Amino acid sequence: MVRPADGAASLLLVRVEDPGANGSLIQQELGVLRARPIDPTTLQDIPGFTPLELGHHYRALLSPDRRTLATIVWPSGSHNAGGVLHFVDPVAWTDQTTSVQIDESTVWLEWSKDSTQLFWMRYIGDPTLTQYAVSSTDTAARRAREVMRLPAGFQPYEARLIGSRLAVVGATDQHAIATGDASVVFLDISTGRVSSMLPLAGLRLGQFNVSEPGLYPFRMISPGLAWDLPRGRLIVVDAERDVVRVVDLSSATESGPLAIRAQAAKGPGTAKMVSTTRKVAALSADGRWLYVSGMREDVSGQGPDVHLTPIALQRIDITDRTETARVEGEKGLWLSTDGSHVVLFGETVTVVDASGLRQISQIEAAATAVVAGERADVAYLAQITYPGASTIRAVDLTTGHIDATREMARHVADLIPLR
Repeated sequence: MVRPADGAASLLLVRVEDPGANGSLIQQELGVLRARPIDPTTLQDIPGFTPLELGHHYRALLSPDRRTLATIVWPSGSHNAGGVLHFVDPVAWTDQTTSVQIDESTVWLEWSKDSTQLFWMRYIGDPTLTQYAVSSTDTAARRAREVMRLPAGFQPYEARLIGSRLAVVGATDQHAIATGDASVVFLDISTGRVSSMLPLAGLRLGQFNVSEPGLYPFRMISPGLAWDLPRGRLIVVDAERDVVRVVDLSSATESGPLAIRAQAAKGPGTAKMVSTTRKVAALSADGRWLYVSGMREDVSGQGPDVHLTPIALQRIDITDRTETARVEGEKGLWLSTDGSHVVLFGETVTVVDASGLRQISQIEAAATAVVAGERADVAYLAQITYPGASTIRAVDLTTGHIDATREMARHVADLIPLR
């Protein structure tokens, strides 16, 4: 690994590239994933850096101290065997291959708060039994060990480390169909055992058999989650009702369901709040302002027709659950790190002022992901079109203007911030 003498990597772009003459026949046909540092202003490659090799597919996560980028690299697209963990130093620009091999896909990856341990969750069940195991390694020994297993039949949705415990939101299922309400499982890392389980009565999470005239007989229901770790709580937004729950992560207790006090709004945001496939939520850094949006997706039972209904974007004061503003929503929701701007994205992109949801600009281009920039006033939009092309755009959040655009062949354009 080499880098220019005065070069620094602050933003990586992952894309499909030609493997070169030494690539296998499959690699020659499909290409390989590589990550290269790019200029955060122009979005162009910074010359002189050896790219990171990321195989056919990968997962990556920067440590809290920003000194180590963990990457799990899988070589094949037909299975998940042969995945290898790497530790990348983004300052020295070195890539160290570890002896940790991961032969399954991972559904969760997280660093410990002190950046010394890496945890991941992998599926270890079979078609008749859902079960997941949590493993870890440390940056010194670099050997994998299984820490604990989730209860058999429990399908995880999201997880977070809270000190010496792991909180996992999920639901019990059988043959990929949810069989009950959601719950939060708390696991003790030191003992490898379940310390408690908190049922969230009445909250549906997962795929359910449904009976809706003219529609496909299954519906995936995903509530919005906003983790407020500095205050030791989790905000859960029901996907089917206008209510929230507040989970105390220290005591493993909850308050709720608590009704959101809607305001008498006028305009396009007055659309009825309906049962939805997915809600998304974001919480301001001070823990006060909750932003909620989402999308209901109705799939025809007679064919591939899909009808999408956006859910209104709400700004909610979590201290008393009062809705202070509402505008037209979208599929995706992203809140800037300083809490000053919200970006709604899907078929179009809308930049709004977070305090009153005033629209700053609307970009007539689709986006599949939004990534924070190295400055608070910049966001990067990624648009992926399978199997054709990809586009990334740098957006000035203050003005809503697109400052730079880069288009690429193939259907991968991942951004990894290093600052």
